[in-house]
Amino acid sequence: MRLVVPTKYQQYLKYLFAILFGIAGGYILSKGGIVAAIGIMALPLVLVYVYYFAKNPKIGLYTAFIIAFLIPTVGRYVPGNIPLGLGVDISLVLTLIFLILRDWQKVDFSGWNHIFSLLMIAWMGFVVLQLANPMALSVPAWFYAMRGLSLYQMLMVVIAFVLFRDKKDFKTFLRVWLIFSVIGIAWGLKQKVFGLDPFENRWLMSGAYVTHLLFGKLRIFSFYTDAGIYGPAMGSVTVFCGILALGPFSLRKRIIYGLIAVFALYAMLISGTRGALAVPGAGGVLYLILIKNKRLLIFGASVMLFGFVFLKYTNIGSGNYDIQRLRSALDPNDASLNVRVQNRKMLRAYLADKPLGTGVGSAGFWGQRFTPWTWMANFPTDGLYTRVRAETGVFGYTIYVYTWIFLLVYGSWLCWNYKNREKRYYAMAALANFAGILAASYGNEILNQIPVNFTVLIPLTFVFTMKYWDEDGVYRIPEERKHKIFK
Repeated sequence: MRLVVPTKYQQYLKYLFAILFGIAGGYILSKGGIVAAIGIMALPLVLVYVYYFAKNPKIGLYTAFIIAFLIPTVGRYVPGNIPLGLGVDISLVLTLIFLILRDWQKVDFSGWNHIFSLLMIAWMGFVVLQLANPMALSVPAWFYAMRGLSLYQMLMVVIAFVLFRDKKDFKTFLRVWLIFSVIGIAWGLKQKVFGLDPFENRWLMSGAYVTHLLFGKLRIFSFYTDAGIYGPAMGSVTVFCGILALGPFSLRKRIIYGLIAVFALYAMLISGTRGALAVPGAGGVLYLILIKNKRLLIFGASVMLFGFVFLKYTNIGSGNYDIQRLRSALDPNDASLNVRVQNRKMLRAYLADKPLGTGVGSAGFWGQRFTPWTWMANFPTDGLYTRVRAETGVFGYTIYVYTWIFLLVYGSWLCWNYKNREKRYYAMAALANFAGILAASYGNEILNQIPVNFTVLIPLTFVFTMKYWDEDGVYRIPEERKHKIFK
């Protein structure tokens, strides 16, 4: 039986609900404080979000992506230890749950078994097996460390192959990425010109000054986690937009892409992150290989050679701190480079009888937090591959490195055979971005850090799916190809 409220009483009911909502809010405010009251008042928005999330699970992936950009900012400006990082996990997992429980009959899940997805699942499986590593001492350390090392990349790749396959999805993702990147550039320029605000100063003085104030010069970090992430992230934008600026697009788009690339390059320079130089370096080399244009190849190679000679064999611009900082990255006698070489020799000796490493989460930040008394927790891993070697041994290191090399080669082969120029430029931009971050990850942990992992891996999935875009940019894969791992 359905209860029908007469029209003349409906208005009074609205007033009654408003009064009750106000009383409830006041009571909660008196008992739980302002945070609890804000939470209650935000409840309607949360319910609306969940409703649309359930209707369109793509929102979950975008939510995780946006949270990835907001984590450092919230940490600096909002008091208290807000576990916003778990929002990335929750958003990705809920997206997968909504897909499986609600849409499994009407969604094409064939993308999950692409070779890219399967490699990410296999790597996640290996990381799970690391729980049985006899050298591993902390399950909590494993839980926190494996998220960036394997969980995020598996979830985002599998979800992207199921949900993000059309040209429209590619453009929407690129638009969101570039909006945040432009804000990041502007924020960095604000820090360079006007200095830090009180919240950023507080973060700097809490310990970050050790790595961000060098010789009296501030390494710009914008709203990112630190300058070590900001630099490669801006290098990534430089490569991606720089390639698109040369593509078969309208003059207006090419100008926009070109301007973003130029300002992103400057942002990369003022970050003072020497390893970021590898992003446009390696990305540019791969682009020149894929372009199949002799004149552009000669011109691009000449520009890169000029840049290398400028930094390596001249002292021009040495009075500029940002240029001199990058120049030191090419100095074979650089003190930090020699220290890293020695550290890696020590690591090889230590791992000689540990083919599975010392367990995921045993090195770096999580090792210091959970097992600070161990040798590995106090070992400076520096690069991502060194950390993988330390925590998963030679077996894990081999699987990890050759997975990325295989995907780079396979994606490049597909790109090389694309006849449509627009597809080729999108693919070249994604692959050059991927190659640049892989190179930069040798000296720093970059590929496993948010939001860089999103901006590298999700565009990479489009390299494989754009093969089946029709004239309208809609993904239409033939039925006979759906269940093949090499689609």
